[in-house]
Amino acid sequence: MNNKKVLYMGTPIFNYSKKIISEFEEQGYSVDYYNDRPSESSFVKGIIKVRRSLMHILTQRYFDKIMSETRGKNYDLVFIVNCKVFTPVMIQQLRNSQKSARFVLYMWDSFTLYPKSKELLSFFDKAYSFDLDDCSNNDELTFMPLFFHKEVEELGQIKPKEIEELGQIAFKEIACDIVSVCTAHPNRYKTMHELFPELESNGIHVFSYMFLNRLQYLYNKAFVPEFKNARSSEFKFKPLSEKENLAVLERSNTVFDMQHNLQSGLTMRTIETLGAKRKMITTNSNIKKYDFYNENNIFVMDKHNVAGIEKFIKKKYQPISEDIYRKYSLHSWVETIINEKDNVYVR
Repeated sequence: MNNKKVLYMGTPIFNYSKKIISEFEEQGYSVDYYNDRPSESSFVKGIIKVRRSLMHILTQRYFDKIMSETRGKNYDLVFIVNCKVFTPVMIQQLRNSQKSARFVLYMWDSFTLYPKSKELLSFFDKAYSFDLDDCSNNDELTFMPLFFHKEVEELGQIKPKEIEELGQIAFKEIACDIVSVCTAHPNRYKTMHELFPELESNGIHVFSYMFLNRLQYLYNKAFVPEFKNARSSEFKFKPLSEKENLAVLERSNTVFDMQHNLQSGLTMRTIETLGAKRKMITTNSNIKKYDFYNENNIFVMDKHNVAGIEKFIKKKYQPISEDIYRKYSLHSWVETIINEKDNVYVR
């Protein structure tokens, strides 16, 4: 596998792209990396979410830059995550310039959020998705969940610690029963806004960090009913760094997570909780289909069983099979991308 090359395009959120690059290199590939968006500015990211067509000229210039910089290079693999802004015409142009490369797409967002990505499937030799429903509805998709990386795996060897402060993030209590770090989608905000005060009134200590792009917040306030009475003080407009995310996970006993209401796939937070060997509270009932599901480790919450949370957080984590655990590692994830290794993840 020596001297093989991959052109990788993906979002640089929480340094996941750097970890994917490192894993490709460990498995024998040299990597040329590009962001899958023309800019990481909050304004551009916000416009792409609200109406990406307004960014067409900027996207075209960015794509032309990629084509210019990769001209004359011969890649063995072109690997794109999500493909949020590139068009079918652009992907075909890329294919024409890399005739010997294998093209692989991975969707770690649902087609319900990025419906135009469906138009790209036929341009790839292989396409994967983390979303069970999308895979069930599209024969061109192969199911593969997200991953946990080595730093998260190392947390699995560490018991939760008690601390008073993490960087600029102060814990109100020395010990936290439940931690939640998420982007504030409408369904998440509505549930957490109501649930967390109720839990705390019953003596359950909760640490919550709801991130939202400032432009998205203003848009939500104006047009999304769930945010009508929301206050800016309820949100953080700067995402946690990778170090801060790991520190929060390290000091957790139980992680609370909600999938986007338009997605069925397990979030990155879910898989990282698995990797860190922490317990989880989730609203995603699909988790019961996965081979790592254990009711002692995972509480599937709905409006009828909220009272069971207090009993659940007192349970001890039960280790799962090492064979099952390893399938969700970044090493296995990249190995699948490279070799199309078959893994079964659901019961």
